[in-house]
Amino acid sequence: MGGWIDAIEGKARITHQELLAARELAVRMGKNPDEIGSPYFELLAKLYRDDYPIASLADHSDLVARFTGPGVLNHEPPVSLVTGAFSKLRTQIQHIAKSIAGLGEQRVKWPEHLDPHLSGLAYGSLVVGMRVPRPGEVDYQGQLVLDGVTDGLYQAVRDAVRSLPIIPRLIEEESVSEEVYSLFPDPAVRDTIMLAAHKLAPSSKNKGITDLFLSCPGEDELAPPPLTKKSREILRRSLNEPSGKRSSGTDSFEGVVREIDLDALRFEIRGARYLRGIRCMYDERHKTKVKEILDCTVRVSGSYEAAADEQPRLVAVESIKILRRADEQLDLLAH
Repeated sequence: MGGWIDAIEGKARITHQELLAARELAVRMGKNPDEIGSPYFELLAKLYRDDYPIASLADHSDLVARFTGPGVLNHEPPVSLVTGAFSKLRTQIQHIAKSIAGLGEQRVKWPEHLDPHLSGLAYGSLVVGMRVPRPGEVDYQGQLVLDGVTDGLYQAVRDAVRSLPIIPRLIEEESVSEEVYSLFPDPAVRDTIMLAAHKLAPSSKNKGITDLFLSCPGEDELAPPPLTKKSREILRRSLNEPSGKRSSGTDSFEGVVREIDLDALRFEIRGARYLRGIRCMYDERHKTKVKEILDCTVRVSGSYEAAADEQPRLVAVESIKILRRADEQLDLLAH
């Protein structure tokens, strides 16, 4: 058993012992033992009905998401609300996985349409457990789900997914705490995780969900500070305003564009000069051009943040120049 289930079963054992002692005392005092035991039965019912399913999720998931709000107050929430919540979780875990894979030292492609696994559901608002599939697991057709993915990459992706619950704790009244820089020393990983938290936070358009609580294995509580509509706005501002204090300077970087997220205004490049991929953030000025650059060799210029090893990791793009288009690169390979 895992830690959360062990804790619930420990509480249940203590409650059973207290119940037995209370009933014995009631008999000695000539009172009805069933009446004395009523509060204990209610506590046990809550443990097994409400707490145990959530504890099971916490022990078997990489990420537990608890959605609260008027849309999930009863046990029959609208199907569209549930599928929407699932879709957001699935999409952001996929984005994290693809980004971490693209930013690593070795170019290992994360399976494009690989679903995170649903580790369970529990009532009590809407509680969903998700986990990253492990190397060696097979799908319903008997095929490896992570064929070619190394243990190191799997670990990096799982660690990134499990770090999502850190973000709500760092959101202050009007900004994100400076502690985010020490907790996420790699600028590219930090941007990836913050962006996922922003996308997961309830939006003003969603009237059914007001709060999203995230947790992962090893945490002391299943209800850390939630992501809210205000959290979403604070994260949006922080993501769109790169920290000048953290800038390592201004430079130009050449590489092949491997991934583009048009909604997030992000793309990633890989170049021979750099040990790992570089994450690039751009603004509305470049939206049209970015649609043309997938698989092209480009030169991007702008201020950048470096990791502890002084490798550039996150660039706030000021200009983009296409050096070689995708079809030209294919021609070179053919010759």
